[in-house]
Amino acid sequence: MKWLRREGYRTISLSELLSGFEAKKDLAKTVALTFDDGYQDFYTHAFPLLKQCGFRATVFLTTDRIRDSSVCMEGADYLTWSQVRELHAEGITFGSHSVTHADFRSLGPEHIEYELGYSKETIEQRIGAPVESFSYPFALPEEDGDFIRYLADSLENMGYSSGVCSTIGRAMPKNKRFFLPRLSVNSWDDAELFRAKVEGGYDWLHWPQWFYKFAHHNVALIAGRSFDQVGSREIGS
Repeated sequence: MKWLRREGYRTISLSELLSGFEAKKDLAKTVALTFDDGYQDFYTHAFPLLKQCGFRATVFLTTDRIRDSSVCMEGADYLTWSQVRELHAEGITFGSHSVTHADFRSLGPEHIEYELGYSKETIEQRIGAPVESFSYPFALPEEDGDFIRYLADSLENMGYSSGVCSTIGRAMPKNKRFFLPRLSVNSWDDAELFRAKVEGGYDWLHWPQWFYKFAHHNVALIAGRSFDQVGSREIGS
């Protein structure tokens, strides 16, 4: 964050990013910071540094894990609703990361609608503000065009206007607004690696990622057809 500030970057929201694309604005030196899940350390570690740098961010909440008292699940402590409201008052935007962090590919339509709709409704009731963005749990199955179209329609029908996923790369006007790519940043990144990511040096990794997903998708389809011949419907679902 301090490197971004020294280099003259400013933060914008996802809605500002999309409106900037539509207006063909120069978005150089801008970043949209996002945090998934709603971990407690966003409140204790990340937010104080963001505030010091004058940066904004969007936090995507897995609502079943956000409660009135902090809970620990899978080795991580989560935010409380009072902390969420405090952060919202300080300018942090909140979006949905589903209710249970389920793999949507294993769910039926009604369950997907529940994950999308109930998480959005819960956050809106708790903070008193609209929730417009969604972060897809797990790796986005971008190779499955039918599923992507269905999910995009569902998000729009639920009142979402933007979304992000784990696809590698910088966001560009050609990207689908509900599945904007992101660059993962972690404690292993030194200054040069971080600079490379921000300036586009990692964008090419989307293609190996896509081919990997495509290959595994086709393997699953082949397995589904072969098992279907002996009466099993589960493998290809």
